[in-house]
Amino acid sequence: MANYLTDDAICLRVTDFSETSQIVNMFTRRHGLVPMIAKGAKRETKKNHSSGPLDLLTSGEVVFVPAKGEAELGLLSKWELANHRTALRRNLAGLNAAMMCADVTAMLIVAHDPHEALYEELDAALELAATPQRMRSTVSYVKTLLEESGYGPTLTTCVGCDRAIGDEAAKFVPRAGGIVCSRCVGEGEVISGRIAVALERLGRPTELAVSPPAKEANADALAKAMELLLSHVEAVTDKRVKTRSLVGSVFSVSTTR
Repeated sequence: MANYLTDDAICLRVTDFSETSQIVNMFTRRHGLVPMIAKGAKRETKKNHSSGPLDLLTSGEVVFVPAKGEAELGLLSKWELANHRTALRRNLAGLNAAMMCADVTAMLIVAHDPHEALYEELDAALELAATPQRMRSTVSYVKTLLEESGYGPTLTTCVGCDRAIGDEAAKFVPRAGGIVCSRCVGEGEVISGRIAVALERLGRPTELAVSPPAKEANADALAKAMELLLSHVEAVTDKRVKTRSLVGSVFSVSTTR
């Protein structure tokens, strides 16, 4: 007898599998990242148990049968669309920010490892992506993701000598785990101590949603912080962040990558 599970979910990836079916990566509230096959999802028939499209970044309620044995994919049985994020799809910079959040989530989270708190933060970040808090919330989410997955970088003290970093210039060395002061040897991106401290103090997306800062965001500083965090993601996973090229659009700055 099939073991049906029901959970809230955000669609992180959608890939066509056949003329009628899709493979989807769902980040669920209580079951973590769940890859599954949606048979007949592209066919408009009475047997299609979806109330709306299985589009990237949509959220809703999913009913699925978890994978058994050596199978890698669960079976999506029903999809009740709750939020298509229409406003986000009308905002290019916001859509790019959301795609970046989805991309790094799929890279860092292990399948079937629950992260209920992180689910809430991703949902908040996606809602903020089409608002004036886009830049802060995107950086905030990636930092939160690294922390929740156990890979948070050290930002306010040197990983080499444990000395506190003030306003001085330091280096961010991803493979060392974070900030390296000027006294310690390390090859990495030069970063202002102020940016590192500000990044450490940056609230989570759920906090930004409740109490958005009145001060205007510094696009250049936030773009720099994002580049450092993405370098950290790449060092941890040994994979390239495919959406890294979107940084310029998300933060409205020019980039050299």
